[in-house]
Amino acid sequence: TLGPLGLPSDCPLPLGQPGLMPNSDRSYRGGVHQGIDFVCLESGHIARTPLAGRVLLAVSQYVDPSEADRNAILDEAQKLGRTPLYVLQFLFGRFVVLDHGLVDGVGHVVTIYAHLESVDPAVTPGTMMSAGATIGLIGNSGTETAAAGGTRPQSIHLHWELHIDDIPFPEGLNTAATAVVVGALFAQSTS
Repeated sequence: TLGPLGLPSDCPLPLGQPGLMPNSDRSYRGGVHQGIDFVCLESGHIARTPLAGRVLLAVSQYVDPSEADRNAILDEAQKLGRTPLYVLQFLFGRFVVLDHGLVDGVGHVVTIYAHLESVDPAVTPGTMMSAGATIGLIGNSGTETAAAGGTRPQSIHLHWELHIDDIPFPEGLNTAATAVVVGALFAQSTS
């Protein structure tokens, strides 16, 4: 089994905030949210992996685009009616992808850690990471606030995704069901 997992951040799990959870609307880019946003409100928080895994990708060099360039890319995605992978990666800012391999009874597990202020220098492709290892500092790279050069505290967050057999977890559920499934994954109550 996969859970219960430790949280990938010490910032709160947003079970009562559907807009920060998987499956929430992202019509501004023609898609849906595929992750959990752990909003920190301030710098200095660390992203950690709740599972051991191998680093597939570590994007530590990222320059936020201008607000106009960001909006142009989002407009194109909206016209497509979906969010292509390259647009998602553009929105991730500094990010890390970990491969946790095949988990018995679950499938092939991959996690993504996005909007990092910085990636830990030890996090390089091919490196094995133990559960609880530091991924990097949580920030707001890739966000609307960063593109505008702003400092909105709500933009400082870890966008964390879990994929099982290449499918975002938990795909397609309504708000209440998503909260229950995510709560169970982290052994947190939704009431």
